[in-house]
Amino acid sequence: MKNFLPALINLIFPPLCINCNTPLIGGDKLLCSACRAQLNFIKDFCPVCGSPDSGNSCQLCSTGRFYFDGARSLFPYSMVVQNLLHNLKYNDFTGCARYLSKFIGNYLNEIEPFEDVDIITPVPLHKVKQRARGYNQSLLLACEVARWLPRPVIKDLIKRTRFTGTQTRLNRSERQQNVRNAFSLNPKYSLEQKNILLIDDVFTTGATVNSISNLLKDNGINRIYVLTIARA
Repeated sequence: MKNFLPALINLIFPPLCINCNTPLIGGDKLLCSACRAQLNFIKDFCPVCGSPDSGNSCQLCSTGRFYFDGARSLFPYSMVVQNLLHNLKYNDFTGCARYLSKFIGNYLNEIEPFEDVDIITPVPLHKVKQRARGYNQSLLLACEVARWLPRPVIKDLIKRTRFTGTQTRLNRSERQQNVRNAFSLNPKYSLEQKNILLIDDVFTTGATVNSISNLLKDNGINRIYVLTIARA
């Protein structure tokens, strides 16, 4: 009886795909098979910033300096990925992180994007924003990465010391200014010559992860890698 009622509810009111609202069937979760088929890995990318299809000349790298040693993103920022991440960040749908876990594992096994990672750490939220949201989506993703890349996750290695607000409507230079001096390192960790994998949800201009990478390099970190779910 305990299992009968949820099964009956799902039969009468089947769960819907969070992207196209099609009823989910055959064990599908969150996305229908048609939407799930649109999740294709970025396989051709700039070896530094991870920009897709950059060929021999990356426009983004040519217009600025990056302090990290390599950035990679699983997917282009399609509507399907946007809906997954929007639900993860704003609709308290933390199950999206676990749903993405298998894709993260497949990507790490197929692309093998990083070598010699010592520590995994998330891009932090300001305490005001984290208190309002209840969690840091980048930390949830970092924990899923650690399931496939068995390295310790240090959730409080980096602290956001200044509330920066959303960067959605800012251009690249405005984003860089917005996050300047917005982070600090937790002094209780001594990480000189370690290799850090920094996790975030979306790479747009790279301003946030670049600001953090600059801070890490100034504090003796050896190599810094960045992994995001999407590349905008």
